[in-house]
Order: sequence, then structure tokens, then C-alpha cells
Amino acid sequence: MISYRRLFPIVVALVAIAFIGGCAKTSRPEASGKGTIRGINAVVTSPELIFKIEERSIGNVSFKTAAGFAPYDDLTYNFNFDALLPGSTTPVRLATQLLDVQVDTEYTLVITGTMANPTIVYWDAAERDWDGTETVFEADFVHLSPALGEVDVYFAPVGTLPVVGNAIGTLNFGERIAYLEFPDDDYELIITPKDDVDPLNYVYQSSTLSSAAASRVTFALFDADASITADTAVNLITSAGGSASLPDVRRPQQARLLHAALGTDRVDGFFDNDFGNIEFADVGFGEVSAYTDFQPATMPVTLTDVGNSGAVVHEADVSIVPNSKHTLILGGEPGALAFRDLADEARPVENFPVVRFTNMSVNADPVDIYFLAPGTPITEDETPRLSGLPTLADTSFFGSDEGMQEITLTLAGEITPISVPVTIDVANGDIVDIVILDTVDPTMVSLFFLNSTLP
Repeated sequence: MISYRRLFPIVVALVAIAFIGGCAKTSRPEASGKGTIRGINAVVTSPELIFKIEERSIGNVSFKTAAGFAPYDDLTYNFNFDALLPGSTTPVRLATQLLDVQVDTEYTLVITGTMANPTIVYWDAAERDWDGTETVFEADFVHLSPALGEVDVYFAPVGTLPVVGNAIGTLNFGERIAYLEFPDDDYELIITPKDDVDPLNYVYQSSTLSSAAASRVTFALFDADASITADTAVNLITSAGGSASLPDVRRPQQARLLHAALGTDRVDGFFDNDFGNIEFADVGFGEVSAYTDFQPATMPVTLTDVGNSGAVVHEADVSIVPNSKHTLILGGEPGALAFRDLADEARPVENFPVVRFTNMSVNADPVDIYFLAPGTPITEDETPRLSGLPTLADTSFFGSDEGMQEITLTLAGEITPISVPVTIDVANGDIVDIVILDTVDPTMVSLFFLNSTLP
């Protein structure tokens, strides 16, 4: 078992380091070879972070993703995790780890904890060279979920039921099962509470995982967040830096309907041509339904007149990523309707509020969006926070400032308001998700707050 060390933010080196070309030089006068480094972000409340060797970026790491492995000379370096916060041009240093890189060794550095109190967990392993003829692969398993307790890990060919005593290992937060070799095959990953193999109590169960011979992969357990339906998030991280979410087959994806098509009557919604079960019941313009399970992940969605399943209003095939939550927005004009599929992917971020706009207005295309102090008139001297958002497009979630702000919309390039100013008071961790809707006055739009922590 590889030993772990946890270091608190901003490790202070106890040796004098001379800088040459941006990297620290060790007592070895010259490098004799290279090791490889990667960084992983396991802070569920973090924005995208920057993983650096000294002051040079290796790559950006969002929650559950990795940057690296990247090769570096066998010298001593500070590896850093930084955050660039809204309104700042200078990154904030969160945590630093000093490493003496050894030849033919791979290192993984993980930032965990919170933005206010981050911790680095790291491990190393000898590199493995593959000649391409192997019929095996290697996998390691790491527990990076502070919210999850002690678990047993079962990784075996599909159909192999967990039996107490047959787990490949037991993990607590911050622990890792070092690389194990497996024959090339189709596998299933099952996570259970320690010594509890009751299927009703599984923590996680994957779908079929097809292996790739002559490769190394990492299975990492992360905290779940409100954007997914699973209880625990599991990602497959490759040695090339790729990171893919592995859905829990026991937790279906979910969808809800927002009616944003002015002039279209109230609708019922049905899945997969099953007109005996209403999934979205009696939804009118400016209303959003409750979430409902959406399984399988791809199927037709049919909207009809309320109480008349034979009167089709709109129908289309819809695909939703497993374990995710989505809002299907009905938009457009009568006779030219369309679905806009919006992923409800926001996570609260410790250091700032996050905001998203989606323009479902037919009449206002495109729009400028102003964030101003309450009561501030829009003049030629004011600059919109966002410019030129077209119909059916969204801004994605972006960081905003805290405090009282007044939101006003105009047509792109103009200063005459087309919406009633709306004042919001936002704090760090807030999610503000706004959909722009038409009104009966074709010169005006309204703001609909969707999935927000604000009213």
C-alpha cells in the first residue's frame, strides 16, 4: 500500500530554493531522467482550478477532473493549485506541495477539503511501460469523498456478486488501493458499506465497463452534488488526463419541463409513446414541472393538449446523460415549436455566486444583459455584463460578484430597457438560473428564475 501524506495550504519549504527558468533546482546539478505528474480536483465546492509546476500551468482542473500526466525532469519543484476569482486578474494560491521528482515515477496530487481549508493528498507509483501485446490492464482505486464513510470495493467480471471477504480492498477517505493487474474483460464496479453486501445498501454500482488492454486507469470516488441523481460520484481517470463520469445504474436520470412558448396552450407530456402515464401534467406558459425519472436515456417525448393525448403539440427524440438532471424547455412560436435541452449542472461554489441566462424569447434576439447598482440608469457609458445572447442560446454558468445587483435587458447594441429591472441580493454559494421569456407586449421580456437559490 502506498503511504499518503496530507499537507495544509501553502506548504512552506524548509530549504532555500534557487530559481532557474521558473523551476527550482535541487542538489543534483543535472537531471538524469524524467518522472510524470498529474493533478486532480476533489473539492466539490470549487470553481475550475489551475494546476501548476512552480508558476507554469500544467492544466485546468474542474471538480472530478485531472490534468496530466506531464513529464518533468527529476528535480525538486513546488506544485500549486490556484484559483482565479471573478473580478481578479491575479490567481489565489490555495495549496502547494513540494516534491522531489524521481526518474520513471508517476505522481498524483489531489486537492481535497474546502476552498477555505484545502488539503493535498498525494501518492506515487513506478511507471509501467507497455509493448502493446499485453492482454491485461492495471487499475487503482482511490477514495476522495469526505462525505462517504468506509467502503468495500468489488471489481470483477460482469455478473459477479459481492461476497464478504472477496472485496479487492477497503477504503476510507484519502486511501488508495494501489495498481492491480486484471485480464482484459468486461467488468462491473460495486461499492458497498464495509462488510455489507445487501444490494439494497449498495453505495454505487456501475454499468458494464469494457477494459482496454495495456493501459492504466484510476477509479476515483468523489462527493455527489445536486447536479446528479447518484449518491456517490465515480469517475474513470486515464493516464492521458481524461476523466469520464461513470453513472450509477441504480439511479436514473431525471427531466422536467419548462413551458416557454408564448401562444401555445397548456400541455401534458408523455415518454416513449406511453400515453397511459402522464409525466408532465398540465404545464402552462411560464410554469415548470417537477422532476421525473427519464429512462431509458434516449426516447421520444410527446407533448399534447391537456386531457387529449391524441392532439400532439410537439414531439421529438430526447437524450439525457445518465445520472444527470435536465430541463426540457418548450420554445418557439405556435407551428414552429422546439425543445431546448438544458443541463441542470450547477454546483454551489464557495467563493462566488454563479449565474446562467438562457434566452427563450422569440422577439428579443439577441439581447444584452446589464448588472448594475440598483437604480442606475442604462446610458452609453455603461457596459453590459453579457452581450449578444441569441434566442435558444445560454451563457453557461459564470461567476458573479456578491451583493445587491439590478438586472436589466436591452436589445443588442441598444440602451432602451426591454425588461423591468430585477434586483437580486446574491452571496457566495448562490445559484441564479434565469430564463428570458416573451410577454404579451412584443417589445418586452420577463425573467423567470429556474432552479435558483433565490426567489
